[in-house]
Amino acid sequence: MKQNNKITISNKMKYTLLLISFIGGGSVMFCELIGAKLVAPYFGTSLYVWAAAIGITLAALSIGYFLGGEISKKINSSVPLFWILLSTGILVLFMSVIGKAIMSSTLSLSVQSGATFSLLIFMAPPLILFGIISPVIIKLLTVDVNLSGKISGLVFAVSTIGGIIFTFLTGFYFLPNFGIKVLCLIWGSFLIVLSMIFLLINKKYFSIVPLILVLLIYPLSAKNKTTNPDFKIIYESEGILGQIRVVDYSYNIASKGWCNTRSLLVNNVIQTMKDKDNPDKILLDYIFYCSNAASLYPKGSDILILGVGGGALLNQYIRMGFNVDAVEYDQRIKEAAIRYFYVNPQSNIFIDDARHFIKTTTKKYDIINFDVFYCETPPVHLLTTECFKETKNILKPKGVIMLNFYGFTSDILITSAKSIYYTLQNSGYNVKALLTPAEKEENRNMLFLASLSDVNYFNMNYSEPNYPKITNIETLFFNLSDLSGAYMFTDDKPMLEHLYIPAAIKWRSSANNFFTKNL
Repeated sequence: MKQNNKITISNKMKYTLLLISFIGGGSVMFCELIGAKLVAPYFGTSLYVWAAAIGITLAALSIGYFLGGEISKKINSSVPLFWILLSTGILVLFMSVIGKAIMSSTLSLSVQSGATFSLLIFMAPPLILFGIISPVIIKLLTVDVNLSGKISGLVFAVSTIGGIIFTFLTGFYFLPNFGIKVLCLIWGSFLIVLSMIFLLINKKYFSIVPLILVLLIYPLSAKNKTTNPDFKIIYESEGILGQIRVVDYSYNIASKGWCNTRSLLVNNVIQTMKDKDNPDKILLDYIFYCSNAASLYPKGSDILILGVGGGALLNQYIRMGFNVDAVEYDQRIKEAAIRYFYVNPQSNIFIDDARHFIKTTTKKYDIINFDVFYCETPPVHLLTTECFKETKNILKPKGVIMLNFYGFTSDILITSAKSIYYTLQNSGYNVKALLTPAEKEENRNMLFLASLSDVNYFNMNYSEPNYPKITNIETLFFNLSDLSGAYMFTDDKPMLEHLYIPAAIKWRSSANNFFTKNL
């Protein structure tokens, strides 16, 4: 009710408006997290993608705050606020559907352009509307200009608390248990129903029309469409750590022929590949060369694997007679490895951060495998001189570190590999770099072999079906003696976060051309 150009509202309405502020703040963080996770299977999780997500969130909110300030000058009741909330509910409901449609159409763009354009289309609009809400609520609650500062502080405090709570709930509970599509459906529906209840109480019966349209359109638009029926998704999970898929398909592998293949994908980037008909057959070259180097050690040696994936390396080492411990950060990946990739449930798999495990374990190992790529991005905190020095504490005197990395060797793409080599050297290791053979750079791996003492890789006696027997893997060593332009990675200056971007983008493009387009 308007009296003398002032708005008078009941205490009940005051609490309702603060509740809407809480929900709005939570919805902002919900949209940002969902947006970043929607983009990941298409454009990855590199620094560019996160910069685009954060930048667009802030830009959209800024626009919303400005528009909200202008709109609030013309508002004298809470009814328009609930029309805005109804609109945000509809946009959130369709966020997953619109996002996937847009990103399927922008795969041909670069990672930077594709991620930015897609986020502008499906994430910015609801965030702009959520930004409008706070200034409007402040206007409705401010009955005395002298209290404007207090009211503004209260509204933004409540909104921020909502953001904090929803960040934790969405990241650690909602996403892993419900997935992106279901979450958008639930939260969008909640906002729509909440808005409609208030609008119908105020006899705004026209609000039924948007609901009818949503009920007609959503079931059709949300249907799953299979791009390529030859690819069968047998498991899928969304979570704060990314999208996980287990996919069956036929694949022609160079020198190995056609295989009925099962792969573990994180954000549509391959982590593990297995031959369904012959699970012990090695399909990924770097596993063969890790096994070659490991064959220098006798059965019963102690091995630590940092990064389980689908367990291909874990199973291989167990088959060779080693005692194996493994560390995996994502519980879902451990469960997928056991259920779909023939990993023994009794295997010693610890759910922990690899750096934390290195710091806290008291056991010493003959071999420590760093196999910890997160889709196309390496874990920066594990590739610093401090971490490599900490690893010495759990490495036996004649032990070796095997570190799997990108196999790029051209132009600026090799700078990150040279810097890994340089950092290992300056951490006190004897370092060799082995390059797996492949025609294309994006199909290669570089395997760093770092030891505290000089290791002789001659006179090896190891073989696998479909691979030529190699008695001297030093013939595959890649010369990285020219370390010009290399950086020393430290915890204080983790330069790798910037250096790996060109390689990550190329790796992501290769994944998009095969998995993302087919899935």
